[in-house]
Amino acid sequence: MASKTVKIFAVILVTLMILFGLMVFAFFQLTRPAKIQVLNDSVLELSIGGEITELPSSSPLKQLISGEEISLFDMRRLFLGAAQDENISAVYLKIYPLLAGWAEVEEMRSFIHAFRKSGKKIYVYLSLDLVNEIELYLASSADEIYLNPGSGLMINGLVAEFTFFKKMMDKLGIQSDVLQFKEFKSAENYTRSKLTPQVRSMYEGILGDIQSRFVQTIAHERQIKVQRINELIQRGLLGAQPALSEQLVTHLGYEDEIRTSLEVETPNGEKTYHGIRASQYLRVLNQKAHPSHKHRVAILAGIGPILTGQGDDTWGSFMGGDSMVSILRKIRQDKNVKGLLFRVNSPGGSAVGSDKIWREIRLMEEVGKPVVVSMSGVAGSGGYYIAMGASKIVAQPSTITGSIGVIFHKFNLNRLFDSWLGITIDRVKLAKNADIFSTTTSLTAQQTIQLNTWMSNIYEQFVKKASEGRHLTVEELEKQAGGRIFTGNQAKERKLVDEVGGLNIALDLLKQELNISPKERVELVLYPKPKNWWSRLLDGDWPQLSPPPQSFESFLRQHLSAIRSSGPWLIAPELLIH
Repeated sequence: MASKTVKIFAVILVTLMILFGLMVFAFFQLTRPAKIQVLNDSVLELSIGGEITELPSSSPLKQLISGEEISLFDMRRLFLGAAQDENISAVYLKIYPLLAGWAEVEEMRSFIHAFRKSGKKIYVYLSLDLVNEIELYLASSADEIYLNPGSGLMINGLVAEFTFFKKMMDKLGIQSDVLQFKEFKSAENYTRSKLTPQVRSMYEGILGDIQSRFVQTIAHERQIKVQRINELIQRGLLGAQPALSEQLVTHLGYEDEIRTSLEVETPNGEKTYHGIRASQYLRVLNQKAHPSHKHRVAILAGIGPILTGQGDDTWGSFMGGDSMVSILRKIRQDKNVKGLLFRVNSPGGSAVGSDKIWREIRLMEEVGKPVVVSMSGVAGSGGYYIAMGASKIVAQPSTITGSIGVIFHKFNLNRLFDSWLGITIDRVKLAKNADIFSTTTSLTAQQTIQLNTWMSNIYEQFVKKASEGRHLTVEELEKQAGGRIFTGNQAKERKLVDEVGGLNIALDLLKQELNISPKERVELVLYPKPKNWWSRLLDGDWPQLSPPPQSFESFLRQHLSAIRSSGPWLIAPELLIH
């Protein structure tokens, strides 16, 4: 009887295993991308709008939510692949309102210009009610620009606005303790009611540099005199017809008219339009990719504010020092990888987190794996710190960088609590400095001296490491420090970066460092490696379904403590230009 029971159990177990195997096979078949065929005279369709990510996400959850979102890295692949593909005849680019910065747009413009060298055309449709300078800046690099007859075009010059809180803080009784290194590394928003003359001059230089480049570029690409562009800037808003008359766009029309103009004749005499979406064409490129194992270099992105510990692996909204060190160490220890292309888009943050990443970059250089940094929209303060140990640094002309300095900022909310909220604070302390970082006390004279000494050491180390990385004397580097920010163009003039350009220029420099011929192909290996749900299942890297080991309150305290705590910060000022 027992033997019969065992046999029945075995049959059931085998049956379940077979069923599970069939389910897994079916799941694989259903989720495996179907092979896509690119027809002759196909048009690559690409939509750009909102924020632009740097690299593809390694998180399946974000991949699922972001849908057909195209990163700058994939955009480069799309334009390179389309330029070399005989079946792709043109690119149809639809532009929506952009939340990207000027440097990211310059990166996209470089991809478009490289594509146009193939002799193929790019057609742009401006899908906006009101086109701003930054959308026009991107569109102007195309061959044909279509604008809806009801759209407007705003070409009215650049402005940067700053919000100040000093009067509000005075009314609320909030006191502010600020230590800054140095004159340009300030907490002006909380300590003043308007910009100082020095800081105003700095921002005027940045805005002037970007606007001058915009004017020169539009004038050159749309064949308009510089003087006329400046006159239009003073005019401001243009309707669709004046925009056409001034040659800022080439056509007033609709999307169907673009598709009609790109139709091809079939063997039976009919006309048809062959469009292929960017997400589909990426799958085509993936299917026919043949990795070159001869030259493999890693590409990694350092995105967002820098914290000391773990980063945000799912959304990539901030960069953890420990997380980045772990990834960089894997790259350093990978014998098949010869170097690193490090894409940086960060305003900085934690001094310790920045220093951890800088150290790992230096270790990679010491083992003979050169690092070339490609700066995106912002690489300031801590964002510059993590870049300055690399062999070469490349920035876009409009990248915001520099900000070599350090700041300490602490609020005293005691009067706000007492006078406005009726909250009183009492304390028991066992040493006179136990409450040095309390949010209800101000710094004493002795505490200020101690913190100044600490901050001074961090600043001096920042300047010293930057001078060594840039091969300048400390005195030469100090002239460009003090917390001052620059555009990429200005930074190159001051030897803070090596070249002006984007990913393609950075890759060329990395080839030079590795003694690889410019014509030889290099395989870019993404770190961390993007994974879909299927890959995660096969690798055993499946999300844990168990409940979190801590309360939500504990989770928030853990992840926000680094932001709330007082300490030295290597962070660049937020600069919103529109």
